[in-house]
Amino acid sequence: MNLQEFLFYNGLQKPLIAIQGDIFSTPADHIAFAVHWRNKAGSLDNSNGGFAGKVAEYGWPELATLEFEKGKPITKKIKGKYFHALPVHTNEKGGWDETPSLIEECMNILPVPTTEVIACVLIGGGNAGMKYKATVNNIEGFIKTHKTTVLYVYDEVMYNALIGTGVVAGAIPMNCALTQLPKVYKYRELATAKVLELMSE
Repeated sequence: MNLQEFLFYNGLQKPLIAIQGDIFSTPADHIAFAVHWRNKAGSLDNSNGGFAGKVAEYGWPELATLEFEKGKPITKKIKGKYFHALPVHTNEKGGWDETPSLIEECMNILPVPTTEVIACVLIGGGNAGMKYKATVNNIEGFIKTHKTTVLYVYDEVMYNALIGTGVVAGAIPMNCALTQLPKVYKYRELATAKVLELMSE
């Protein structure tokens, strides 16, 4: 399959939709965020800073003591929304190297249908990500998953920088219902459907 055929079968692979704002105010019923599993030094506290710390304060205080296993998400319903903790890194040198592929794996196994929107934070954009050299490549995990994802970026400067890269596309007005937003095209589902179609001919 050449590049033009690939793009055609994948609906021209739209960029990930991004919204500048507070993810806690999202109308989506699902929110995904990163947590870390125990590092070599023994640290596992996910309530100390970062977005996980905000989730702990919001209504999941056990995050501080939960023992996460690499690539095995845990979900908790808080105030009517499902928060999906994705164990995709450790806070140590090299601890973020596998994050993009782990995000994709974790998202794919979440018990959320592709018709539902999962709001995601910019994983690696906080202090821990910067300290341990996380990269913007983490966004690839959200783009490649077969789930429908919308990225929330709280910091306006970071949001504008991401829009400038072309990796994400800004959503139209902030009060626009998520159901009205264009969805990220799911290249794997579409490619699989095409392969099955060709096999049946």
